[in-house]
This record gives sequence, structure tokens and C-alpha cells, in this order.
Amino acid sequence: MRVVKLGGSLLRYAREILPVLREHEVLIVPGGGVFADAVRKVYMEHSLDESAAHFMAIAAMDAYGEFLSSVSGIPARQALEGSLPAVLLPYRLMRERDPLPHSWQVTSDSIACYIAALLGEKHLVILTDVDGICVEGTLVDEIKADQLDKLGETCVDAYLPKLLRRYNITCTVANGRSTEVVKALLRGEAVGTKITP
Repeated sequence: MRVVKLGGSLLRYAREILPVLREHEVLIVPGGGVFADAVRKVYMEHSLDESAAHFMAIAAMDAYGEFLSSVSGIPARQALEGSLPAVLLPYRLMRERDPLPHSWQVTSDSIACYIAALLGEKHLVILTDVDGICVEGTLVDEIKADQLDKLGETCVDAYLPKLLRRYNITCTVANGRSTEVVKALLRGEAVGTKITP
């Protein structure tokens, strides 16, 4: 089983990506995308506290997850256990047990990593709209989590490197806009950027 985070930036590509994922035993963790953007806007305009915004953003993941399930026919569920493929709606799970900081440094990337850890998975795939991690403008094939931590803002959230080290999880970040890249990832080929703990 693989845990695959499907970034909100890929909403317009979902109908091409999901049939590929449907052929594999994967648990799809949705990003937040436009739904989380709406939460950020409300947070900024109405001075919400970070805990409220955190859980609203996780509810936004559920909204995107329902969209992904609807356009693909892949079942959505709230529980970690069950048949695969499936789209996880993480709000209920995270409400019941959430050890993560309630901060905008924690997004669906870190939540997907935490879910992978709960399942005992040692590899996480993050599909996004870029080819991987860039260092000084150059795409890198592999980077250590502590090096990533020092880069500042990248295409993954700021808290992810800490969780990769804590749970000893390797993460691959790749461009989900290409179904060929997604197929290669699911075959175990080296594409995108591998982040090692």
C-alpha cells in the first residue's frame, strides 16, 4: 500500500491522474487547494485563531477529497482501514488525535506524512504541480530532510522535514500533471525528488 498526497494544485488534472491511481492499492490523501485558500482568506480577514484555521483547513481537505471521489468513483472514507484504492477524508481522524502544531507551517503535506506514520508506511508520495525540489534554481534528484529544512520556502510545507525525520519516512515529490510520471512512480522508478530522513 502506498500513501499518495494529491495536491490541491492538481484539481484541474484530477480526471487524468485518478484513473492511474485507481489501478493501484493506494490511499489518497487530498490537499486543500482552492478550498484551503478560502480558509486562508477568512483567517486573514477575520483574525481567526490558528487552531480554528487549522481544523477549517483540514475540513477543506475533506471537501477536495469529496471532489476527487466524485470525479473518479474511488470510494471516500474517514477510517484508515479498509479496501484500496480509497480517498481519505482526514478531518474526523485529525479531530480525534492531532499531535501536529496548529500553524500554517503544517499543511496537507505534513498531515499525509502523519497518516503514513500511523499506517506504518515508510514511503510517502506527494504529487504536486512542480517537478520536485529545487536548490538554487536547479531540480535535485535527492535531498536529506535536514538540508530541506534549511532551504526555507519550497514546494512542500515547512514542518514536513521534521516529521520525515521523526517517523523515518522517505518522501518523493513529483509532478502529477504528467500521468507518465505518476505511472513511473507507481512502478517504483526514480522520478521527481526523493527526500530522505
